[in-house]
Amino acid sequence: MSNAGPWEAVLPGVWRMTVAYPNVLPDGTVNLYAIQDGEEAVIVDGGATGDHLDALERHLRECGVRRVTALVATHYHVDHTAGMPELKARLQAPAFMHPLDVAAFDRAFPHAAGTFEACPARLRAGQRDLWVIHQPGHTHGHLHLWLPDVRAIWVGDHMVEEGSVWIGPPDGHMADYYQALEAVINSDAMAALPGHGPVIRQPQRAAHRLRARREMREKQMLELLAEGPKALAELTKALYPDVDPRALPFARHTVIAHLEHLEERGRVRRIMSSGDWTMRYARTEE
Repeated sequence: MSNAGPWEAVLPGVWRMTVAYPNVLPDGTVNLYAIQDGEEAVIVDGGATGDHLDALERHLRECGVRRVTALVATHYHVDHTAGMPELKARLQAPAFMHPLDVAAFDRAFPHAAGTFEACPARLRAGQRDLWVIHQPGHTHGHLHLWLPDVRAIWVGDHMVEEGSVWIGPPDGHMADYYQALEAVINSDAMAALPGHGPVIRQPQRAAHRLRARREMREKQMLELLAEGPKALAELTKALYPDVDPRALPFARHTVIAHLEHLEERGRVRRIMSSGDWTMRYARTEE
């Protein structure tokens, strides 16, 4: 498949723009997608700003797109929504997210409040249907998007081809994330299109790998807590000894999400030390 400037055709009628985003680890890029059928298109995620928006409009014109029927964000985080207010104005297209993330966006970015509205269950570009699935995990209103004619699923920040993703409160919930991975495992998707990195050509295998990684982390936590109660900082340092300092907050939040999941399952409890008034986590009795 051919490239068009910063655009790459990743599936029939599906284009991806890879945008530099230096605060995003590990690759420092974020993806923006266009789903086209004839003169219509749907845009998925919009972290692109500035010159990239000019490139987007130019690409749409060169491909013969005359109308963008919808802008949809998989979730509200800034690397997926920064360009949406301007895109909405430029393209005169409605912008959609799940209602939970619409509310979160309006709280986080009050200067752009009102950009998004609640997403319908189906979006359409020409004769192509894009089905919208509420799949929380990374955020409470995170969406998966299903394009049946090519058996492709947009997974936002739930999956990557290499490495792992972060899940952490207050946005993230680990049990929900496990369910999101199970949904991919049980799907007949031929490709998963993530918010970061390359297209995942074996999505079920990738989802199994990511689930195994998270289960490994919980096993490691229980092994560490078998030595005695530990504070959050101790657990984070033990689990991520060589973490990039920029990624430390994400590592810490993921540890919290795992601990909350273990608490929900009755495997871990919190205790307060009267000696130093530090909250620690301990294993419950087997």
